[in-house]
Amino acid sequence: MRLMLFSLFFIFSFFSKINSQNLYNKFSFNMPIEEAKEILKNNSSNLKNISFGEDTSYAFRRKSLVNREGKLISINIGSKKNLTLKQAETYLKKSRAHFESIEYKTVYAQENWSNPILVKKNLPCIRFIDPDKNVVVEVDPRGQGGVFNVFVTYYDYDWFLRKAQGKE
Repeated sequence: MRLMLFSLFFIFSFFSKINSQNLYNKFSFNMPIEEAKEILKNNSSNLKNISFGEDTSYAFRRKSLVNREGKLISINIGSKKNLTLKQAETYLKKSRAHFESIEYKTVYAQENWSNPILVKKNLPCIRFIDPDKNVVVEVDPRGQGGVFNVFVTYYDYDWFLRKAQGKE
């Protein structure tokens, strides 16, 4: 019985990783931005309902692809709809659990990372690095009053390091 449960967990984990990686199989950092825009245009229906945890829904938008000198340097995906404070807290918690479940390492989290009202706006809320050190992911809430959105931003790890060291 234990072996069967372990096997099911392993298979679930494997497919979760594949599913999360499939999202960006066609995108690659430093690709020409026009090529990335074409991929977004041709796959827009698949990129409008992305989940980073149960009952979360994120979507690519026209400004999701960030470029510098004509090359894709980051991808910014936002919650599909406006969220209440409670929903934003839930999105943050579920998104963190999602990334940790696919073995991304949390390398930074503000003290009050799960409370959008207390998150310091000049610092990232939560930051992760993938197991192969190719991608940095930041999850940040934005909003005020009763309306919030949660954003998930993917950066190329090497570009991020150069930027942090002032070389970009």
